Amino acid sequence: MTGTDRKAPSPKTLRRLYALSGNLCAKPGCNTVLINADGTLVADVCHIEAEKPGGARFNKKLSAEQRGDARNLILLCGTCHKLVDREPQKYTVSILTKWKRDREDRFAAIGDTLRQRYVGEIVDEAEAADLTLPTSLKKYKRFLKKKRFSHTIDERTLDGIQTYVDRLRHVAGADRELMRAIVEKGLAMGGRRETESGISIHPDDLKTIKVDNRRLSDYRIGKLGKTLDRNNLGGLDADEEPVLQISVADHDLDWSTVKAFLESRGHTLRDVICDLKFGLLD
Repeated sequence: MTGTDRKAPSPKTLRRLYALSGNLCAKPGCNTVLINADGTLVADVCHIEAEKPGGARFNKKLSAEQRGDARNLILLCGTCHKLVDREPQKYTVSILTKWKRDREDRFAAIGDTLRQRYVGEIVDEAEAADLTLPTSLKKYKRFLKKKRFSHTIDERTLDGIQTYVDRLRHVAGADRELMRAIVEKGLAMGGRRETESGISIHPDDLKTIKVDNRRLSDYRIGKLGKTLDRNNLGGLDADEEPVLQISVADHDLDWSTVKAFLESRGHTLRDVICDLKFGLLD
C-alpha cells in the first residue's frame, strides 16, 4: 500500500472517499480523525486488495484500474493501516469491505448538503500543484557550456527530475519553503556544505532562520528531516555531528548551478523548490 512510485488516487476519488468518511478512521471503535485541528490530512488511503504483488490481500485477477478504484480504497489512520496489513489473514477483504460499507452508508445518510460542504473543504496540495517539467534541458545545457562545465545530461536525467518532482510535490508547501531557505543558507555559507548530492548543513547553522517570526527550532528541523527521509529527498543524520541533507534531482543539477542559471533568467530557487516550475530549466 505504500511506496514512492505508487500512483496517487485522483482528486475525484479522494473527494469521494473523504466525503463519505465522516472524518474518522473506518475501523470500528477507532475515533482517530482524518483531518486534524490544524486542517492537516493525517489519513492513509489504503488498498483493500493490494496495489502490487506481495502486498496484503493482493488479487491478481484485478486490473490496475480496479485496484485504484474508490471501491477498493478505504481511509484508515496510520496505526490501523499498519495493523490490517500486518495481519491480512485476520483482516480479510470481506472485513475491510464491511468497514468501508458501514462507514460510507452511515455518512451518506446525513444528506447531500452537508456532504457537499465537507467535500468543498478538502484540497490535496499534491494534486493541486501546477508543476512543470523540462523536456530537453536545452537552455540549461547551453548555460553549462557557456560556463565551461562538463555534464552527462541525457534521458535518464529527465527521468530523474520527474521522479524528484513527484516526490517533492507530496511535501507540504510550508516544508518546501523551509527547504528553499535551508538550501539558500547552505549556499551562502559555502565551504563543503554543497556536494554533487545536495546541501549538507549542521542544524546549529540554521538557527538564524525564522519561521513565523520564531527562530527555527530543533523540533522543526527534526520534523523536516523525517519528511525529507520519508520522501527520499534527504534527511537528518544524527550520528556523531548531526547533519541535515537536502538532495538534488541529479548530480548535474547542483543547487548553486541551478540557482545561477535561474537568476540569469530572472527567476529564483523558489520557482523550482516551492512552485515546482522545473520546466524553467528548458
